[in-house]
Amino acid sequence: MNKPLLLLTALALLGTPAALAAPLRLQNVPVTVESNPKLYVLNDAGIAKAFPSAAGRPEAVFLTEDRKVTVAFDWREAALAPNGVAALTESFVAGLRTQVPNLKTVRSAAVQVGGHPWGQIIFTTPGQGDDRRFEMLLTSAGGRLLVVTIASSVKDYSRNENLIRNFASSLRVD
Repeated sequence: MNKPLLLLTALALLGTPAALAAPLRLQNVPVTVESNPKLYVLNDAGIAKAFPSAAGRPEAVFLTEDRKVTVAFDWREAALAPNGVAALTESFVAGLRTQVPNLKTVRSAAVQVGGHPWGQIIFTTPGQGDDRRFEMLLTSAGGRLLVVTIASSVKDYSRNENLIRNFASSLRVD
């Protein structure tokens, strides 16, 4: 395969950079975010390639321009009322401690984003060359559980932290 065709195929799977600081309503999730040209929005083919198992495939995925940090939106069927977010966050952390081998660190907090209650869980696991960092934001959206997962290595997250923090703080549940 020649290089220009390979490049076009890769760009098609990646999707497009998010528009310049414009609110972006996600198609399959009741969330609006402030877009950023340094974040790519994966199209359906890109999401399917990145998450081959349909059972665990998120509804929307953003990727930093260096392709090192992913932000995945998973709107689950589980019922969740807004007043149940704190209890779910606590039980989720307890489950992580028993189910994730070699869990290095874990911390959780109740946070407000866009005037909406969210549970925040940040944990690290060993990785090759650098620890893996995961951040899960949990909330109720339309009476269902919405999970936003930010995944990367610790170093890659540090390099993209401002971009990701700004993006996460722009989340608005519709």
